[in-house]
Amino acid sequence: MHTIAYMYKLIFNSCIAYFLLFSLLFVHGKELSCNQTPYPHVCNHYIGTTTNKLSTLDSSSSFHDIALKVTLDQAIEAHKLVSTMELNNFKDKHAKSAWEDCLELYEDTIYQLKRSINSNNLNDKLTWQSASITNHQTCQNGFIDFNLPSHLNYFPSMLSNFTKLLSNSLSISNTLTSSQSSSSSSSSTKQNGGRRLLSDGFSYWLSGSDRKLLQATPGSGTGPRADIVVAQDGSGNYKTISEGVAAAAKLSGKGRVVIHLKAGIYKENIDIKSTVSNLMIFGDGMDSTSVTGNQNAIDGSTTFRSATFGKFFNS
Repeated sequence: MHTIAYMYKLIFNSCIAYFLLFSLLFVHGKELSCNQTPYPHVCNHYIGTTTNKLSTLDSSSSFHDIALKVTLDQAIEAHKLVSTMELNNFKDKHAKSAWEDCLELYEDTIYQLKRSINSNNLNDKLTWQSASITNHQTCQNGFIDFNLPSHLNYFPSMLSNFTKLLSNSLSISNTLTSSQSSSSSSSSTKQNGGRRLLSDGFSYWLSGSDRKLLQATPGSGTGPRADIVVAQDGSGNYKTISEGVAAAAKLSGKGRVVIHLKAGIYKENIDIKSTVSNLMIFGDGMDSTSVTGNQNAIDGSTTFRSATFGKFFNS
């Protein structure tokens, strides 16, 4: 009898201890941290749905990681909903163009949040999460550019909460960064990648071969050696920059790809995809080689697509 009573007492005490521990983690991990965000109710709602993760919530860093993961989950859901929207709502070519921008921007948001989760650099996290918020605003601006703000009503209502989650995640990251700002300036420089310059004026992370490319004088005997030459007169590998960039994409990943634009006026809008990296483009001088795109909202282009040279920087 005493043994049974002792066992019941032990089980009861264990349950009480677990309840108190879970409650403390829940309050200090979720409620107090959520109350420090711009949208506490949204934070509490979404973090509260991940109660299975709260049992491991033991620090502000853990809370930060969970907040990012929840935001990423909602970003994936947002992209899925936007990609399956009823396109009959966007029969107008301008509206469809703006919708296509949104699709690409939300896809990039997923990428930015994933890299934020995988990075230990808090300043990088802030940059990438800020980019995610900018993506949402750019999506909306596409419809505003064409004076079609009413079309935003067709978008899923959950996007409103999603943008609040983005703001909350950024706020939490910012708080975490501020709490660690007491580190010495030297260690901070190492953590953040640094901005030290070498004696020749280049950042220390720039390779020797890349420094030589930047120091070379186009048109001289010591100019950069081009992998691809673009010339309107047909004397090169391609006649348009877009063709040259497309060819460079196939070489991407094999080191720096150098494109030489011979003298001429190139009336193009070049869209360099995020998968293309390590690309260098040079001309024959500002008075000889020029590129002009001349795209704007009046002509049917969103601001997002109007860049003469456009590049989604994912690296």
